[in-house]
Amino acid sequence: MPSRREELIAGALTGSLSDAEWQELDQARAADPTIDAELAELRATASRLDAADLSWREEALPASLEERIRAATSESESERDGEDGRSSSDL
Repeated sequence: MPSRREELIAGALTGSLSDAEWQELDQARAADPTIDAELAELRATASRLDAADLSWREEALPASLEERIRAATSESESERDGEDGRSSSDL
């Protein structure tokens, strides 16, 4: 879970802070000057990413993925259960 500091920084970067949150951030910045350095670094990183013209693309997951994960997980549990004769629920 992000800290309040992280929430305020993220909100400042996205421009989604309320007036009260901006005041809270200003107070935090006065108490902790490293916030300004972090904001500057994150803004520079965002600018470099924007300049690179990168885009995020969500790929559809294979329909069988959940089934394969469940099969692999149950095989692992079965193998562990067989090692000492007890099931994981016995532990």
